[in-house]
Amino acid sequence: MAVLAVAFACGRPRLRRVEDFAEDLGAGARRRLGLTGRASDTTFYRVLTQQQTKGLRESAQAQVRQLINAKVVRKDLFPLGAVAIDGKTFWSSSRVHVEGTKTSVDEKTGVMTSSLMSLRAVLISSQVRPCLDFEVIGDKEGEAPAFRVLFPRLVESFGGQLEVVTADAGLTCRENAAQVTAAGKHYLFALKGNQPKLYALAEQMFAAHPGGLKAKSMELRNGATVVRELHTITVSDVDSMDLPGATQLWRVRQVTTLHGATESSEEVRYFATSLLPSRLTPTQQLSLVRLHWGIENGHNWTMDVALSEDDIQPCRKSRAALEVVAWLRVIGYNLLSAWRSGSARKDRQPLPWARAMEQLRDALLLCSERVLLHATLA
Repeated sequence: MAVLAVAFACGRPRLRRVEDFAEDLGAGARRRLGLTGRASDTTFYRVLTQQQTKGLRESAQAQVRQLINAKVVRKDLFPLGAVAIDGKTFWSSSRVHVEGTKTSVDEKTGVMTSSLMSLRAVLISSQVRPCLDFEVIGDKEGEAPAFRVLFPRLVESFGGQLEVVTADAGLTCRENAAQVTAAGKHYLFALKGNQPKLYALAEQMFAAHPGGLKAKSMELRNGATVVRELHTITVSDVDSMDLPGATQLWRVRQVTTLHGATESSEEVRYFATSLLPSRLTPTQQLSLVRLHWGIENGHNWTMDVALSEDDIQPCRKSRAALEVVAWLRVIGYNLLSAWRSGSARKDRQPLPWARAMEQLRDALLLCSERVLLHATLA
C-alpha cells in the first residue's frame, strides 16, 4: 500500500508503471516501504480489491501530523490556521457502473454516468496545502450533510491547527454555521442564489450602505490585469441575518481586463463570516477570500492533472477499491506537495509539478532520508 501511494506521488497512476517503479526503488526505500520481494501489477490489483478503507484515514492524518511536527507544514501563507472545505469528484464513468456509486442520466442522450464524490478538507494556510480528511458522498447524499460528519473529525484531529473554515455557497446553512461556532471556530461562507434570503439581504445592505473601500489588490494573471476590492459591513445586530454567529458581510468586487482590451469583466461575490471585525486587517480579509481557492488551484487541480485522479483509475472492482485508491492518492499528494514546498525555487516560483515528481522519484531511487521521513505511513 505504501508503494502504491509513493508511486502515485511520482506520477505513476497505472499499475504496470507502479510495478516498474517498485523494481527501480533503492534497497533502503524498499525496506522502509515494506517491499521485500518483487511485486507485479496483478499483485497490486489484487491488493486493491481486497483492501478495506479502515485505517487509511488514520494513516493520512498521521502523515500530516508528522509533517507538522517536522515544521514542513506551518502557517506560512496566513496567520490563522485556515481550512478550506470543498466537494470533489474522484471517479466517474459512463461505461462502467459500480454498485454504491451515484448515477445520473443525461436527458438528451440517455447516457448514464456513475460517479463518486467526496468533501475534502485542505489546510490552505500552509503552502503545502495538505489534505487533512475527506468524507465520501454516496448515493442520495449531499455536501451540506457531509460537512456535519467531516467537521467534528477535523476538530478532534487537527483542532490546534484549525481556526477558521472557508467554504463555497453549497455548504452555507444554519446547521453548518452553528456547528462551527459551537466548536469555538470561525467560518467564512460564500453566499449565492441558493440562499435567496441571505443573498438578497447582502445585496440590499451593500446597496444602502456600501461603506468605504477596505482593501484593494492587483495582479497580472494569464495575460490580464485583475483588480479586487473589499467592502465590509457589520451585521451582528441584524435580526434578519439568519446565520448563527455571523458578525460581518464581505463584498469582493473583481474586475478583469485583458491586456490590450478596452472593456473589462466584473464579478461581485458576497461572504458571511463569524470573525470579529478586529480579528483580521482588511488586507488579511481580502487574502483569506483569495486563499480559499487554494483548495481548487492547489489540491484539486494537482489531483486531477498531476496525479490523474480524474482520468485514470487503476481498480474499479468495487466502491471500496475506488475509495482505497482515493486515500492512497491523497497520501501521495501530501508527500509530493511537501517535497515540492521544500525544493529550491526557480525565478521565485515553486517547481512545476511534473519536475517535482521527477525529483521525488530520483530521490527515492537514492533513498533520500528526507523522502523517507515524508513517506512513512502509520
